[in-house]
Amino acid sequence: MLGRAFRGALRRWARPPALVRRSTGPHLRIDWAPGTGHVGVRRHATTAVADPDNSSSVATSSGPNVSASSVLSTVREYRQKYPECTLLVRVGDFYELYYEQADDVGSLLGLQVVDKKFKGGTVRFTGFPAHTLLRHLHALVARHQRSVAICEQFQEPMRRAFTRRVTRVVTPGTLIDDECLATTRVHNYILCIASVPAAGDGELGLAWLDLATGDFMAGSSTVDALSADLARIRPQEIVVDRDDAQVLGLLEAAYPPSLGAARPAVAKIGAEQFASGRYLATDADPAAELDPAADADPATESGPAAADAASRVDTEHLVLAASELSAGEQRAARALLGYVQGTQLGLLPPLQPPRRYAQAGHMRMGAATIQALELVRPITGGDARSAPTLLTELDSTRTSAGARLLAERLTAPSTSLDIIEQRLDLVEFFCTQPRVRSRIHEQLESVGDVERAVNKLSLNCGGPHDLLAIAGALRQVAKIKRTLRDHLKSSEAPRLRTAARKRTLAEAPSDRPVSEVVHDKARALQALAPLARAISAAIRDDAERDPRAFGFLKRDCCAAVTRLHADLAHKERERAQLQERWQLAHACASLRLDSIPALGHFVEVSKRDAARLDGLGEFRMIQSLKSKVRFEHAEWTYLLSEIELLRSRIQTEELRVFEELRDRVLAASTVIRTNSRVLAALDVAIASAAMAAARQYTRPRLSAAPTQPHCIENGRHPVVEAQLLAANRQYVANDCAFDAQSRVLLLTGPNMGGKSTYLRQIALTSVLAQIGCFVPADRAHLHIVDAIYSRIGAHDNLALDQSTFMVEMRETAEILRHATGRSLVILDEIGRGTATADGAAIAFATLKYLHDCIGCKAVFATHYHELVPQAVGELGALRPLQTAIFEDGQGGFSFLHRVKPGICSQSHALYVAQIAGIPKQVLALARA
Repeated sequence: MLGRAFRGALRRWARPPALVRRSTGPHLRIDWAPGTGHVGVRRHATTAVADPDNSSSVATSSGPNVSASSVLSTVREYRQKYPECTLLVRVGDFYELYYEQADDVGSLLGLQVVDKKFKGGTVRFTGFPAHTLLRHLHALVARHQRSVAICEQFQEPMRRAFTRRVTRVVTPGTLIDDECLATTRVHNYILCIASVPAAGDGELGLAWLDLATGDFMAGSSTVDALSADLARIRPQEIVVDRDDAQVLGLLEAAYPPSLGAARPAVAKIGAEQFASGRYLATDADPAAELDPAADADPATESGPAAADAASRVDTEHLVLAASELSAGEQRAARALLGYVQGTQLGLLPPLQPPRRYAQAGHMRMGAATIQALELVRPITGGDARSAPTLLTELDSTRTSAGARLLAERLTAPSTSLDIIEQRLDLVEFFCTQPRVRSRIHEQLESVGDVERAVNKLSLNCGGPHDLLAIAGALRQVAKIKRTLRDHLKSSEAPRLRTAARKRTLAEAPSDRPVSEVVHDKARALQALAPLARAISAAIRDDAERDPRAFGFLKRDCCAAVTRLHADLAHKERERAQLQERWQLAHACASLRLDSIPALGHFVEVSKRDAARLDGLGEFRMIQSLKSKVRFEHAEWTYLLSEIELLRSRIQTEELRVFEELRDRVLAASTVIRTNSRVLAALDVAIASAAMAAARQYTRPRLSAAPTQPHCIENGRHPVVEAQLLAANRQYVANDCAFDAQSRVLLLTGPNMGGKSTYLRQIALTSVLAQIGCFVPADRAHLHIVDAIYSRIGAHDNLALDQSTFMVEMRETAEILRHATGRSLVILDEIGRGTATADGAAIAFATLKYLHDCIGCKAVFATHYHELVPQAVGELGALRPLQTAIFEDGQGGFSFLHRVKPGICSQSHALYVAQIAGIPKQVLALARA
């Protein structure tokens, strides 16, 4: 056999300078041109690694041999630079971990940890194959909330040395890979909270961002309101000042340790990062800086805006305007952008302009209310898949963007009558036009998550499949636009409110035809047909995700690629002819021509046929295996070098075409995002219309005046009704009416009689109406509420030394401090958990304060029957209601779940105890 040094020299001689293999991770695009070296977009110090063919290096994993001291010095350098991160170091085809991180991560991921020998001793070591990176990222970041620094390996043209550098830091809030997220149907927000030093009223600035979609929001909060904002935003990671004890204390209270993995990750940064103005502009004309494609021509997707400017934040100039943000919001936005850009090592996607979240335009709901109403998560904890929620019942959307929009609306319903009516108009259109609804619903099936695709492309994390997703979405945009326009032009287009009004009040809320909002949506859609055709003409439908993979372009996409593939096919035929010629010439049927990265080019034959080549001077044996022998031959080496050169030129051309298409997409990103938002709105409206048609929901009539009656006729709980229908049972509908004489409803009745369900269905009716959905009722005339507050259920918070009664009192205190005359309050069992006299006194005082001082609409359920006569006598705008029960006089009973006027003087607790299986002897003693 040839010596190792000679084989290495032979491989270096056989491989042309331009054919250097590039070993990179799946998250980084490598820009290079043969002979010019690596062109990086992230500037970081690099660490040279010894020549892999150097005899002094040692083998690591299945990749190239690397210098032990170089790898460990790289690990130590970046461990010091990123002390809070788990460091993954790319070595060949593996990602490796060292020292105590090997033991830590090994136990989390189930990896074998060993002692690896290096010069001067051993270190703890583990690793995993590079192709499993996304799976392990999901486990580390999404499941265990770790931050991960990815250190990639590069081998540059014309050089034998390897370099390694951290290319990306992945945190729970900056995770953008679809495979790493539990779901793409909700936003993956990272939130920054900033205190306002000059404010004495506990004002806080908030900024939150979904890096994958580019949605960027800012708003103000207070110490008292922060928990409600956290419940609404639902961040996966929160960035705070490490020295801000107040904010850290608020987060500890909002996310007690008992929540476990449900708690968001908290990143603590220095105060100086809140003061830097590097990433925010406050000039008078923010739009010019915010929209990198503002000068682009949508028809041609071209314009003066360069793709790099569209896809990256220029760290030397101000690119995001914030002239309308408050001081606290600006502080939070600056710190957030700086933190996120730090994780992306200088890159940021084309973010949306920072939209200001105005609480005045949205219904306020606290964390307790969102939990009690089970809007997005079941009250028992866990995610929405463990139990039904309002979101799971409503969500028949076909796009990820539509699902995210629905979830966003559910936690922040609108208080704008105009916005709500426009949404209801769209739902009504699709209710009355089932054929159009069905057709567009089917067309939306093929729409991918284009918002995430655009942002991944801008961060150099995207690939050909993202371009295909965008092209597919643009084709569907054209079809949907045509479907809407064709219908609106036909004689069947609804110009007046008719069919959907049969089950609602007679008069229409406005004179605007329902079809007008559909016209608006159709006009907003832009198909960008040239861009879609260019992508479809260039990229194969089965293209791989990695733009560095060979052959993702169609062979006829351009003249250069066509010519190169023809040349490659010619060389492949020469290879087949050479193999066949040698097989015949040397009578070796087992002979084949092959190559592998670790060995280079070789001629392989079986052990039996090896003797036929061994004596020939042109064949030089380089390796002997158990059943095979491998030889080198100069003719085959030269031919394969030509083949590899052609493949490399094809890959270079493919990368050039990919980058051109990517740049065109980024230049048109504003139009693409607009399309995505319009499709999401259509998707939500179609899902709402389908639900309304299937469940006989009705369009609510809304009023902005709180003095107007608030009436629900035969209302139902949407989630409970769905569960009963699935079990072939019928829901008992009930009425609800608020007016000047009955602003407060006092509800009594037996346990298990349906009081809590009745409270929740009243609140959910307002939520559904104000997100722009039809409601589960025969008729609904509602006034817009500014907030919904609830106090339902019993639970403690032992981590913060809060008993069940203490939690109840804190939630009640929040309601009494913040509710207004335009709010809706639902209270269940105030005052329990303590002595009867004290509990009844607190319950009556709370009821009287709501009635006399706040003047809101409230439903108050209680088992303190003794306070009912006093409340009815003293509170003029109070009306007593009760849940009915049937008793046959012989011990038989039935809960009717019917709400009717009157007072129930008994709780019938023994009936519930009987159903629960309490022993008869115990029941008899209780009755005695």
